[in-house]
This record gives sequence, C-alpha cells and structure tokens, in this order.
Amino acid sequence: MDVPDWPAVDPGTGPLAGVRVLDLSRVLAGPYCCMVLADLGADVVKVERPGLGDDTRHWGPPFHGADAAYFFSVNRDRRSVALDLTSDPGRAVVGRLAAAADVVVENFLPRHLEALGLAELRTSTTAVWVSVRGAGGDGPDGDKPGYDVMAQARSGLMSVTGTTEPTKVGVAVADVVTGLYAAVGAVAGLVARRPVKVEVGLLEAAVSMLVNQASNALVGGVVPTFAGNDHPNIAPYGPVPCADRPLVVGAGNDGQFVQLCKAIGLVAAPEWATNAGRVADRARLTGALAGVFGTRTAAEWVPVLAEAGVPCAPVQDLASLPDDPQIAATGLLQQVDHPAGAVTVVGSPYRIDEQRPRVRRAPPLLGQHTVEVLRDLGLDDEQIEEVTRADRR
Repeated sequence: MDVPDWPAVDPGTGPLAGVRVLDLSRVLAGPYCCMVLADLGADVVKVERPGLGDDTRHWGPPFHGADAAYFFSVNRDRRSVALDLTSDPGRAVVGRLAAAADVVVENFLPRHLEALGLAELRTSTTAVWVSVRGAGGDGPDGDKPGYDVMAQARSGLMSVTGTTEPTKVGVAVADVVTGLYAAVGAVAGLVARRPVKVEVGLLEAAVSMLVNQASNALVGGVVPTFAGNDHPNIAPYGPVPCADRPLVVGAGNDGQFVQLCKAIGLVAAPEWATNAGRVADRARLTGALAGVFGTRTAAEWVPVLAEAGVPCAPVQDLASLPDDPQIAATGLLQQVDHPAGAVTVVGSPYRIDEQRPRVRRAPPLLGQHTVEVLRDLGLDDEQIEEVTRADRR
C-alpha cells in the first residue's frame, strides 16, 4: 500500500506551520512536547492503542465524556489514529507516517521499541526522532520504566519540597520540563535539517531544574533540606499572612527591600540592609512583616506594593483563574467544541507575532481520525478494513 504523503489537513499558522509530527507517545512528557510543537503551528498525528488509547484517557475522575480531564490537559491540536503496532498492517502504516514526518516523538522502553520494529525505523528515518525515557540511555537505568514521581524522588527535588517530610510538587513538573526539553530538541533538529536523534530522560531533566539548589550543594557544599515556602537564597521571598489570606511578597535586591519598607511603614533593623543579613535573620524579618501585613487584606496591600514597584501576588486556587484579570485579558483559557460538549482548555503561553496561538482542535476521541487519515494516505476501503480489522483483534 503506497502512501503518497502526509495526510492532508488545513494548515496551521506559526513558525512551524507545515511541520509534520508523528506522536507515538503517551501519558505526559511526550504529549506535552507535541502540544508545544502544535502551538507553534505543527500538524500532529497521534497514534494510540485500539480500545485503550493513551493511559491518561482513564486517569479520572473527573471525566468529560468518555475521557478523563487529565487527557484534555496535553492532547489538544492533534488527530487520533488507532493502530495496533503488534500487527503488520498497523506497523506498516506507522512506517509510512514516519517516512513522511519531519519529527517523530515516542516514549517506548528500548526493549519495546525493538520488539515493535520501531528501533530499525528510528535508524532509517530521515525525521528528527525524539525519545523520552525514564532515565538517559547512557546510564544503567536507561532501559527501565519511570514516572514523574520517581524522577522527583531520585533527583532530590522532593528533599527540598515540603516542610517536614519529602513532598512531591503538586503537578508533574519533571514530565513538563522533560516535554519542554524534548520540544527544544525537536526544533533544534529541524534547524539542523538532518535526522537528529534526541533523547531526554525524566531523571536528568528533574536534576537540571534544581538550578540554584543543586548549585548550593555542588558549589557551596550546602545540602538543602525542606524549604517549605522559604527561598534558600533570598528574603523576603514568599507568602506573608494578611488579614484574610496570604500575599506572596518578593524583594529580589536591596533596593526593592527599601521600597517595600517605605511602602508598608516598616522600620528595618540594621541587619536587614543586605540580602545576606536578611537571610540570616529570616525569622525575625518574617515576624515583623507578618505584624504589618496582618493589619489589612491582601487585596488592599496589592496596589500599595504595585505603586512601590515591589512584586507581589495573592495566593489563589485554580477556581480563581477564569476571573483573574490578567488571565482573562490574555485569552489563555480557550473554549473549544468537543463531541461531549464544549470544553475549556489552557492555551499556549506563547505570543507569536503579538498573537496567542488559537487552539485549533479539541483533544480527540480515541481513533476519531483513523479512517480519515488512512484514506488520505491513499488506502482503499479494503486496505482500511485490513488495518482496522487487525486493530479490533
């Protein structure tokens, strides 16, 4: 079955318009990578297991229609094709899609990649091939499975999060950062105009995002522990209790601290003249700030600090996002049509040529575009029946 080219679709806009991405990944890091590429204009086709689909379709409640809300978070702007990669017809279609793709993204374990015949495809394709792993393949654990929480634990991230015990971050940040690294790697391969092989491990990505905390340990010999909401190197820099709720206040330099004191009428101790002094005397400083900020509400303090040029932000829950004036004004939350009913998704944080990318497609139903894509690839009805019959086994 000869495939003339990538399946036709209305082209997107943006710097990656016309770039074809084959998404063979599942869960979070790989799909996040593909979402970023789609935000930049790429056309993404996602291949999923028939009858099951991406694992996150089942990670609920809550659900929207048949799919978990989790799936909606990173799977917009792509078409879903259900293919059985253990069958010859399914692998043949994937091979043809990979031959026409500019980027292939996958997160199979190396042994599964080999068993499915994709290792050979990875070697022969002219596409940029992006592999997401639990850990880098040049180490002893490169062939082992891994999830975000394992990366958070092993990297040391959990050791500096929380107040009294190791605590994971409330979202899968290792997955998200890995997805971003993967997207950057994909774009680098496109710029290089050659079949670059990119690999990103969750563990290595998690270590990389420890930034100053890792440097404190590696350079300064200071092994950090539970930081809670305190910053290890800056004070004040965290939540301060107000009359109603906390307000996060940050003074990143001595000048900002002077402006903060003037704005709130705080007489600073001589020891607080430098950041190092404030960090050393953090407890007394925090108590003094709480005594002042506790006299008014967070909403009352925000304009006072804004006028003084001191960064601050009220602590909000996620239900507050639609009413946040900045979020609302920038159009970050976008509503898209879906077979189960219109749904709101978080759009791209990018602004490209002064415009936020429009969400073009709602996260797809499992296999929603299988027949459409196979037909566009040049398969006739008999061939489509052969592929989908194998998928139904």
